[in-house]
Amino acid sequence: MPARSGGESAIASAGFRWYTASQAVSIIGTMMTYTALYWLTLHIAGGNAVVLSTLVAAQFLPMLVFSRRAGTIVARHRAVRVVIVTQSAQAVGSLALGLPLLAGWMSVWYLWILSFPVGCVQAVDCPARQMFMLDLVGHAELRRGSSLYAAVTGLAKIAGPGLAGIIIAASGEAAVFLTDAASFLLVIGVLAWLPGGERRDAPYRRAGPGDARRFRWLLDLPRGIQVAAGMALLIGGFGIQFEVTNPLMATRVFHLGSLGFGLLGTFMAAGGIIGNIYSSRRQDPDYREFLTWAVMFGAAEAVAAAMPVVWAYDVLMIVIGAAIQLFAVSATVYVQKAAPEAQRGQALSAYNAGFMGFVPAGSFVVAGLAALIGTRWALIGPAAVILASGAMVLAASTSNRFLSPPPLDIQA
Repeated sequence: MPARSGGESAIASAGFRWYTASQAVSIIGTMMTYTALYWLTLHIAGGNAVVLSTLVAAQFLPMLVFSRRAGTIVARHRAVRVVIVTQSAQAVGSLALGLPLLAGWMSVWYLWILSFPVGCVQAVDCPARQMFMLDLVGHAELRRGSSLYAAVTGLAKIAGPGLAGIIIAASGEAAVFLTDAASFLLVIGVLAWLPGGERRDAPYRRAGPGDARRFRWLLDLPRGIQVAAGMALLIGGFGIQFEVTNPLMATRVFHLGSLGFGLLGTFMAAGGIIGNIYSSRRQDPDYREFLTWAVMFGAAEAVAAAMPVVWAYDVLMIVIGAAIQLFAVSATVYVQKAAPEAQRGQALSAYNAGFMGFVPAGSFVVAGLAALIGTRWALIGPAAVILASGAMVLAASTSNRFLSPPPLDIQA
C-alpha cells in the first residue's frame, strides 16, 4: 500500500498505526527476553562473563556470515510473507526457552545451540522488516515512517528491561520467555490482516559461481551503499558498545550505584527518541547526511569520555542517542533508495551485517582497550576512528565524484 488516492497519507492509515503498535508490543517482549536470557546465562554459568560473550557471539554471528543469503531470501519473496515467517519462528524460539524452564531444566550448551538458529532468523527478519516498511508507506514517506516507527519502538526498548526485572522477581525467567512468545501473535495477526504491499516483480540478480567466495556481491553495490555499510560497521561494531563501556564508566569512573547506572541508558534512549522525531521532519537523505551524523556521533562519544562529572556525561548520552538514530534512519533510507530494485535485499543485508554483525568482535576489542589503557580510552579509541573516517570521506565527497551515487529510486 505505497500510496493513497486522494492525497491520504500512508502514515495516517490504520495499517501503519496497527503495525507500529503491534511491533512496539513485540519489541517490549524481545527486550524482556534479552534481559532475562543474559541474566539466566550469568546465573547458570556462575557469573562467567566469557560464557555470556560466547552467547552474544552466537546471536550476532549469523548477521555477518549469512547476510548475503538473507538478502537473497528477502529479494525473492514478498516482504510481508517473510516477516510473518520470521516473527513466527522467533515466537517458537521464545517457547523453546520458556517450556524447558517450566519443566525445571536448562543448561548453557542448550542456550548456545538455540541462540544460533534464532540469530539466523533475525538475520532475515531485519532486512525483511525494513523492506516491508517501504511497502507499507511507499517511497515518498519512507523516511518519516521509519523515523516515527523507530521513535515508538524506542519507547518499547526503554520499557522492556524494567518489565523483565519485575516479572523475573515475581515469576521467574520462564514467564518472561512465554510472555515474549505471546507478544508475537499480535504482530502476526496484524500482518495477516494487512494487504501485502507492492508486488516485487524485479528479478533478483543471481551471483556467479565465485561471487560469494570473493565477496563480489559487495563490490557490485553502489559506492555510497558500500560507504554506508562501512560506517555502520565502525559505529555498530565498535562505537555502540555501551553494554561494556557504561557499566565500566559507572563503576570505575563515576562510582555510581544501580540507579545512576540505569539512568545512563535512559538518557541515551531519550536522545534516540528526540533524534527520531527530528528525523521524521527532514527530507530524504543523501550520503552526506549519514556521514555528518557519523561525525557527530564520533565527536560526542570522544567528548563524553573526557567528561569529569556524571551530569555532563549524561547530557552527552542524549546527544549520542540522537546521533545514533539519525545515522541509522538516514543510512537505512539512503540504502533502500539508492539501491537498484534487484539489489535492495542485498544492500540492506550488507548494511545490517555491518551494523550488527561485528558486535561480538567489537565487544572484545573495546573490553581489551579498557583493560589495557583505561576505561575512558575504550570510548575515545573507537570514537576517534569513526570521527576521522567520517570526516575524511565527507571531505573527499565534496572535492570530487568519489561518492557520486546513482539517481535515487523514487518510484511511486
